[in-house]
Amino acid sequence: MPRPTTKKGALRIGVDTGGTFTDLVFQGEARLETGKVPSTPEDPSRAVLDGMDALAEALGDGARRAEVIHGTTVALNAVLTGSTARVALVTNAGFRDLIEIGRQERPDIYALAPRKPTQLVPRDLRFEIGQRTWPDGSGGWVEVARPTDAELARLAKRIRAADVESVAVCLLHSYADPAIEARVARALALTGVPVTCSAAILRAHREVERFSTAIVNAALVPVMRDYLERLSASLAVSRLSILQSSGGTLVAERAALEPARVLFSGPAGGVVGASRAAAEAGFENIVTLDMGGTSTDVAFHSPAAGLANTVTDARVGGHPVAVPTLDIHTIGCGGGSLVTVDAGGILRVGPESAGADPGPVCYGRGEQPTVTDAHVLLGHIAPVGFLDGSFPLDADAVERAFESIGARLGVRPRAAAQGVLDVARAAMRRAIGVMTMQRGHDPRELPLVAFGGAGGLSAAALAASLEMPGALVPALPGVLSAYGMATADAVRDHNLSVLEPLPRWSATRRKRALAELSRLGRDELREAGHSARVIEFETTLDLRYLGQSFDLPVPEGPRVREAFETRHERRFGWRLDDSEIELVGLRARAIVRADCRAVRGGRRRPAPGKARVGERRAWFGKAYTAARIDRSRLFPGHVFDGPAIVEEFSGTTLVPPGWRAEVLAGGHLWLTEPDRGSRPAVPVPRSGM
Repeated sequence: MPRPTTKKGALRIGVDTGGTFTDLVFQGEARLETGKVPSTPEDPSRAVLDGMDALAEALGDGARRAEVIHGTTVALNAVLTGSTARVALVTNAGFRDLIEIGRQERPDIYALAPRKPTQLVPRDLRFEIGQRTWPDGSGGWVEVARPTDAELARLAKRIRAADVESVAVCLLHSYADPAIEARVARALALTGVPVTCSAAILRAHREVERFSTAIVNAALVPVMRDYLERLSASLAVSRLSILQSSGGTLVAERAALEPARVLFSGPAGGVVGASRAAAEAGFENIVTLDMGGTSTDVAFHSPAAGLANTVTDARVGGHPVAVPTLDIHTIGCGGGSLVTVDAGGILRVGPESAGADPGPVCYGRGEQPTVTDAHVLLGHIAPVGFLDGSFPLDADAVERAFESIGARLGVRPRAAAQGVLDVARAAMRRAIGVMTMQRGHDPRELPLVAFGGAGGLSAAALAASLEMPGALVPALPGVLSAYGMATADAVRDHNLSVLEPLPRWSATRRKRALAELSRLGRDELREAGHSARVIEFETTLDLRYLGQSFDLPVPEGPRVREAFETRHERRFGWRLDDSEIELVGLRARAIVRADCRAVRGGRRRPAPGKARVGERRAWFGKAYTAARIDRSRLFPGHVFDGPAIVEEFSGTTLVPPGWRAEVLAGGHLWLTEPDRGSRPAVPVPRSGM
């Protein structure tokens, strides 16, 4: 299978800023280098620059000539911590409270005292104008009110006096005619603050979601603009791009204007990297599991699905953000999740995390045990040799911590540690169920791709508990998100709301509208420096039965109705063959794909003796003597059986007793349980292919 790479002579560096570490992956035509430096939460750009300096020592001037694709939590953290800019909202007269009323949903329907998220725009900064138009259904407009130039001039004066840092212009039916917002934005240009027009960010008909997305974007523009300008000036590289939540890259200049598109860039990088690794190993549809220090991200991904891999119903801090986002389910369970025993004697894991400081007990500063500490006690992680021996672990402190937990539970320390893993894996198993069974996918037909610093420690156990065909632990699992960023495609998405019966939109009419959306994406990619010759397009229809509230994406093509009803039946278990179908909207994606080169497998053969660097007593339900395997000495085609502990700089992988590990093309480790009996067939090429 092909491995993504850059064009000849071009260089790329993926940079993933996490809560504990900042990871870097250099991807060149024939070279791959990695780096890992401590994150600097008070100023994330410092860690990026530190990592680039470290890479420069290995790469020389090549690091400075590279394009940097960055995944950052700056925007996400700003929303979650309330450190966004002071924003004003301009909307239709009578609708300034729409963002507060929302959909009248209750996130927790059993909460006796529900708490709404704090609004990003206080009520005194919501300005109304006399504007009201709407489409008449036949291509024309019904206009009731239009603001005069004098009214807009007074509005600009009031906003300037309010001393805001950003403005969101959100008018009810601007999705059908963005010009009505553009006129207001031109009048507000005199204020000197950035203006976000809702229809420019999201040309969709649901006003609550569109307004919220525009407000989130406006609140983040000053934050991301300052961060990216500072980082760009310091990096001095050929190009700085940011990974979008949809998994495609976006040049920094555009990301500074549309920061709502990059809120989930870190998790998206993991899904992209996992998809790349799976393709190299010979898989297509997969379930990804990214277990880091604080959380675990789970996704279903199908390369053939394209835009259908994304959703438009994400929430950040309770605020809807409806730009395309990879469908990822996150739970507060990671290697650093804290272990507690509640007043009723129940063992709990997370969602609170030890973070980087004080970190797990084994780091020598913390006192409350974590999931990582449980693995240390059970012999899964070596007290010496962690991070290539540069970070010795305090195993004695871990044992004392679990003696305390075990005393409260009435069990021995080792049983308490195993209980911690059981609780954590149960949470991850439920998360996999959300992204498979609740989405109409059978996990028994899907390989699990597990990565992150802690993913390989639970990969086999999770695959076994859900009867999955096996688990793939990619090469460089602890920096896979950065690898995904270094190999991501450049992407621009555009959409158009329609809200008409599907028969009214012939294939020819749809083709014309989709061609215009594709042209917008093509022009933006060309503006970013990409050649028109290499731009590809994906087009999708959003469809629903008439009367439904929400829709499903279906690729444009022949027999659209049958494709929709087949997908609807798979997702929900039923279809309405005689019901009218409504075309909710059109979506077009313009893509510049990363170039690829072939990766080779190897003849299947036993792993060499030099790969075995020792053995250690480890707990797999009972005590075993497990072989310690140095992953850097494994190559495609190598096979070995468990119990084994595969060690590398960026993570550890457990191969339980009765399981087999095989190194596939690309250096990815495939774990299976040959003796479990028959399993649904999943196409896996032999290593020598």
